[in-house]
Amino acid sequence: MFTVHMLALPMVIRKTFGKLGKRALARVVTGMNATLVLPDRSVTCVLENISRKGCRLQLAELPKVGATVVVRVDRVDALGSVTWVRGPRCGISFANQIPVESVERI
Repeated sequence: MFTVHMLALPMVIRKTFGKLGKRALARVVTGMNATLVLPDRSVTCVLENISRKGCRLQLAELPKVGATVVVRVDRVDALGSVTWVRGPRCGISFANQIPVESVERI
């Protein structure tokens, strides 16, 4: 006869929605004009939101996923790469977190 022992293990559930969604840092909604600099061109865009780790842009000439870019807004330049493209929007993940002061200034 076999005896089965059940261990009481705590369930770990990570909340992935709500105010931050899957993000570790909150994003600041801006709606400001910005420039997206690509290796072969620069395009005007709207910076919809930004955090220390990335941003969402709206623009007519969309870059390809994986492209290396610089987001330039209000004397702040942030190097990053395009992580997603949907409709007229794209998401940028910064190579290095930008300073809190830069996000506050924007």
